[in-house]
Amino acid sequence: MTNRFPVFIDIEASTAEETSYPIAISWSLPDGQLKSVLVIPEDEWEPWDNADPGIDVQHLFDHGMTGADIIRELNEDLDGLTVFVDGLDEDERLLEMLFDSFQQSIGFELAVITELFSGHTLENILFMREDIAREFQLDLETIEDRIRAHLFLANEHRIFG
Repeated sequence: MTNRFPVFIDIEASTAEETSYPIAISWSLPDGQLKSVLVIPEDEWEPWDNADPGIDVQHLFDHGMTGADIIRELNEDLDGLTVFVDGLDEDERLLEMLFDSFQQSIGFELAVITELFSGHTLENILFMREDIAREFQLDLETIEDRIRAHLFLANEHRIFG
């Protein structure tokens, strides 16, 4: 029997502002695999006016997936699961924005990572994540490596579904 890892999701936003939109999403699967996609912005998100200068909006259009395709893939991969977020970002708001743009329902439950690592504060979890990142040479500025760090942390603490 193979171990089932907890499932994590992280979303990168176009800006640090409340008007930001999702530009990249990374999530893990119960077998520990990782998926990442760039998001083609919706017109209603005003993508050209609502992105940090370092964001190449044209790159999103050229290499991203449509919101409808991302929603379908997320719901297929994560259907009925509890999916953990680090609680630092606006992941829930960005996910709802994506799903609402296509009048779709999120097929999984979001929970803060402190619910997974009971007995640990968020500050303590983030400290442990930083240790993991140093040990495995992960860049916590990227959503993929934040997910990898969470998976390593879950494995280290023997948290399996």
